[in-house]
Amino acid sequence: MAKAQRISVSKTQASSRSKRQPTAYNLYIKDGLPKYKAAHPNVEHKEAFRQVAYLWKYAAENPNRTYI
Repeated sequence: MAKAQRISVSKTQASSRSKRQPTAYNLYIKDGLPKYKAAHPNVEHKEAFRQVAYLWKYAAENPNRTYI
């Protein structure tokens, strides 16, 4: 079987593309992670991220929230 050919994109083409808008989740994590780390300075980054992601499940900003 022949290998699939890669389509190369030059750096100028890649940089000229517009970036996606951040999702509600991205904005929540960006805002919530520093707050969580400030409140819990001894927690590792991985655990802090996990906790903030868990809080997203019940956050009012979550459009997919099924819990009230």
